[in-house]
Amino acid sequence: QSFQMASAGCSGLATIDSKRLLSGTKNGVVQIFEEGKEASTFKVGEKTCRVKFCPGSSAIATGGNEELLKVWDLATKKQTFKARNVKPDKLDLRYPVHILDISFFTNTSSSSSSQQQQQQQQAATQIVTATAHHQVRFYDTKAQKRAIWSHKIGENAVRSVLALRDGITIIAGDGAGETLQLDSRVNGRIVGKFKGVGGAITCISQDESGEFLSTTSLDRFVRVYDIKTRKMLNKVYLKQRVSSCLFCKNPEGTEEQAPEGKDKTVWDILESQRNKTVSSKKRKQKRAGGEK
Repeated sequence: QSFQMASAGCSGLATIDSKRLLSGTKNGVVQIFEEGKEASTFKVGEKTCRVKFCPGSSAIATGGNEELLKVWDLATKKQTFKARNVKPDKLDLRYPVHILDISFFTNTSSSSSSQQQQQQQQAATQIVTATAHHQVRFYDTKAQKRAIWSHKIGENAVRSVLALRDGITIIAGDGAGETLQLDSRVNGRIVGKFKGVGGAITCISQDESGEFLSTTSLDRFVRVYDIKTRKMLNKVYLKQRVSSCLFCKNPEGTEEQAPEGKDKTVWDILESQRNKTVSSKKRKQKRAGGEK
């Protein structure tokens, strides 16, 4: 099916459930489509750079250029939270507001239904944002309107941010390709780095198992990392600039096996790409040894 979105550039896209689709535009219009038709629409701002849906709830978060973080209820189409800007600096100058990305905290470590329900409620209240002024900020809508903490990263705009499913770790990527791991328990302290990226980060995603991380960047590569070791498992060149990337889940009872002569799975492609890279390095080493 195809959907007619407002012509102002997409700032967010998400599936609410099996029948409803949510989209946000850069002029602050949020549209909800149901069975291929526009069911409802409402305004959330003027210069909205990001619209983010919280899975397992009816909440969305928005932010943009001089648009503070806001949380909306899709059921009532009303604003439930509006953040306040951080306190002025030492010279009493106001900090500019420019949110580029938003992520909700979701913790899926427990198995009981009561704990999962509490985690879903917590996910709609704990939010992390990335700004064009190289800042990562953590909000708790139940605690206060100002950010709990704000951490500066380098000198480049933080273009993408992701709160991992452990409820602790934050991954942030900036305009120079720096992909950093932060700990939310110690005010966003940098505890690690994912190396190998050569362009501005456009998207960061995590698989459902919580073991792997993927990044896309303007160097046209998709990279897959092991979250625990922060080692790059592989990378694939996609010939065009990629704006987003997600892990696909196989239907229950199926396996990732591709018949001969048909399309390979993503893991087969990653493995073949890695083998090509290793073999090319070996050839270069042999040539260098022969020349000596």
